[in-house]
Amino acid sequence: MSKSTRFTKLMLIGSIAAASVLAYGCGSKPVQQAMQGEMDKAKAEAEAKALSERIKTEAEAKALKAKEDMEAKLKQDAEADARMKAEAEERAARNYETTYFDYDKANIRDDQKAGLTASADKLKANADIQVTIEGHCDERGTAEYNLALGQKRADSAKGFLAKAGVAADRIKTVSLGKERPADAGHTEAAWAKNRRVEIVAAP
Repeated sequence: MSKSTRFTKLMLIGSIAAASVLAYGCGSKPVQQAMQGEMDKAKAEAEAKALSERIKTEAEAKALKAKEDMEAKLKQDAEADARMKAEAEERAARNYETTYFDYDKANIRDDQKAGLTASADKLKANADIQVTIEGHCDERGTAEYNLALGQKRADSAKGFLAKAGVAADRIKTVSLGKERPADAGHTEAAWAKNRRVEIVAAP
């Protein structure tokens, strides 16, 4: 082979090699772009999924917190209602009927027996309560006379309660005479309100 022929072959091989390299380089760019696109898509999907999971977790946490807050409020409301009910029942257990008397009398009137019976029932249902029966009178008569009459009225009410089943040692009596009128008027209507006994629970 001549020298010129060998040179021509070498040039041809070089041209082919260069063309191959050029072709490879031009062909790899679309592939790389496609791969990058797939990676970007996968990354975006992963980020979207992570965001969705975070939103879901936060929503669940908020829902749980709201539920716990509601349950706590319902519990507080129930406890408050229970306290109010207990306090109302306590007040009711310590609230007794007033008994009224005729002028210058100490006997329990027939129309007053139902109230005293209700008071007796409350006392029997709450055996730990001690009471004082206060005897009162209207303004007519001397202080000494009304103190004595007030005591008779208190003793009469105590005897009624004891007969109804309330232990006598739970009951104290005191006469306040005409010193604490329920009505400060000077009429028969006012005097009728002042001729009374009141049952007062001990603190």
